[in-house]
Amino acid sequence: MIAGVLGAADLTGPSPAAVATLIFVPEYSVQPVELLVLGGFGAALVLGLATIAGVVLTWVRASRVAARIVAAARVVSLLMTSLIFLVQGQELLPAWVFVIAAVVVILDIVSIILVLSRYGRAASPRARSRSAPDGREDQT
Repeated sequence: MIAGVLGAADLTGPSPAAVATLIFVPEYSVQPVELLVLGGFGAALVLGLATIAGVVLTWVRASRVAARIVAAARVVSLLMTSLIFLVQGQELLPAWVFVIAAVVVILDIVSIILVLSRYGRAASPRARSRSAPDGREDQT
């Protein structure tokens, strides 16, 4: 659920990942700055779509692969968002940007842990073996 909300946030507005890309592209370093900025926003859009699609597939089909896709998309988003904390001169950005980025990073970490803890391990022994030792179905 948390990952789905974060994916929707990546789709609907300037996500912290896209803002970090915007901040770290100085105008003098590359001529087509617009392409890099659009690339950051495009990456956030793709990560949001991958997250939402993975959440839906994980929820509907209980797919372990989809859960891993959700986790991978959130890890990349987390890495892109954490670039905000590397800004030289903290006075360049208002404090609320850092607060939002910190909340998003924490929520990304929580969602990754929850998604992988649920679908990252094998089935429990109780769910794996519903048969009696002699091979017959358990009648409980």
